[in-house]
Amino acid sequence: MIKMFIGSSSKGEDADIEMAYEYSLRENCSEELTIEWMRQSDDPNSYWGCWQTHTWPTPFSGFRWGIAEFCNFEGRAIYTDCDMINFRDMKELWETDLQGKAIGARRGTRFGGHEFCVMVIDCAKMKELVIPKERLMKMSETHQRYIGMFSGNPNLVYDLDPRWNVLDGENLKFEEMYQLHYTNMATQPWKPEWYTGQPMEHPRKDVVDKYYEVLAEAKLKGYQPYEPGRDYPTLKEYNVIGR
Repeated sequence: MIKMFIGSSSKGEDADIEMAYEYSLRENCSEELTIEWMRQSDDPNSYWGCWQTHTWPTPFSGFRWGIAEFCNFEGRAIYTDCDMINFRDMKELWETDLQGKAIGARRGTRFGGHEFCVMVIDCAKMKELVIPKERLMKMSETHQRYIGMFSGNPNLVYDLDPRWNVLDGENLKFEEMYQLHYTNMATQPWKPEWYTGQPMEHPRKDVVDKYYEVLAEAKLKGYQPYEPGRDYPTLKEYNVIGR
């Protein structure tokens, strides 16, 4: 079973892209896939509740460093942001040989060495590298500390195929991408309330069109958007009618 953890907003601002992303993941995955949606909340009973987040660039940035403990430091997990479209079987990413490293991530430039928006995590190896969740949740600045610690460190990070995290399309055709990441918040076709910057037109119209195309397919298949406060008996915040 493939375990995915997806960082997302707490109030449903990203509901449409989440719906499109989950649909694309499940359509392409050949094995059972579980998704833990990581949402900021004030619920002390939630693993993701009551974290200090005021220095994070997104409402979920630092949650990724608590995934290994969520998994009891056993096995592996995949982390991604929610603002993506998938084109490839996640089994391939799940089975990536990390060659003894704690994390797999693509090389990039924004964080000085690696992009951590898609990660394969060896949970056991992370036990000696991250502080306990009870401390982690009270120290929002640890997110940037861990970015600095892991990024560009060949002893800790295995270089994933960059096609698993294609940033806004880059110069690739869709058939060359494994996952398309709408990473520039200013050019995202949807606009979450927490983003306060100046909206801009995306440089690739076909990338915008692909989002609406996959979203329409998800709706036709019966996917329903997340709604805050809605009761989900399966604890999944997306349900497919009849699933």
